[in-house]
Amino acid sequence: MRIACSVLALLLAACGPKLVVQDVFESEDRDVKVTLRHNVDGGEPVPRGYDQPVTISDVRVAHILAQVTHLDAEEQPHPTIRSVHVYPLAEGVSKALQAAGPDDEVIAVAFTRERRFGIFTFDEVTSFRVTMQEPMLNIDFFTIREKLEKDPKRRNERVYAVPPELPERASSFSIKTSKLQVPRGRRGVAFEWRDPYYARPVSLTRRGGRLKRRTILMEAEPEELRPEGVEAAPSPVLRNAQLRALDRLDASRRRGEIQEEEFQRRRRLVLEGRLEEAGYGDLEPEPDP
Repeated sequence: MRIACSVLALLLAACGPKLVVQDVFESEDRDVKVTLRHNVDGGEPVPRGYDQPVTISDVRVAHILAQVTHLDAEEQPHPTIRSVHVYPLAEGVSKALQAAGPDDEVIAVAFTRERRFGIFTFDEVTSFRVTMQEPMLNIDFFTIREKLEKDPKRRNERVYAVPPELPERASSFSIKTSKLQVPRGRRGVAFEWRDPYYARPVSLTRRGGRLKRRTILMEAEPEELRPEGVEAAPSPVLRNAQLRALDRLDASRRRGEIQEEEFQRRRRLVLEGRLEEAGYGDLEPEPDP
């Protein structure tokens, strides 16, 4: 009887929800990976009702990720996403959101290899999920800079499995929110991602008590580059077609397909909404019949 009950329990477990994972992006150095995942029960996806798919330029995603800040166990603030990971994470998350369905979670993982005393090395991992519930983009962290245990049998491999759900235990960190951000418990934050505020460059890191500014590709002109005497124009609310055009334009520059002068010319046209002249007329929606 006990054996029969055990077999029945195993069969019920096998019939329960299954996690389906789809690879979307991996950086060349394999330090960043982004996937989509959803639960399937009885052959059908478990409904989540997210507002996906959605197109957000990787430029804007980078601005958002760069502004996430957390407090450590001593209540000291730190930039949550390392500068080196901002661009690849933004590219992966942007692609995943565009491919996601309403039942998918975007899962992002970033590894860092640290060295101490020039001898000892260890790996850290930061992982989070991204979901869209208009008008907010939600980011919830499974872990932040968690030290990975080394497996003697797999010395050069990073062994980490993203939890199926956010851990219920209290975290050693808490996300600190600021302008246009809404807290989601200790582990998460929601962004008003469409606001023009996220079209501007941001300060990424503080090192040694000094502020280190890194300029990210901008959707709006930075304050310090505006000529004296010229008033700041309101930041435009960009259409999805413009965001996609900026995404393509940035990729072309990174691949060396266009020079800086041509990049700036086409970028200006895109921001003015003149996509046809910028060479991105295919991104304009078809006119209503």
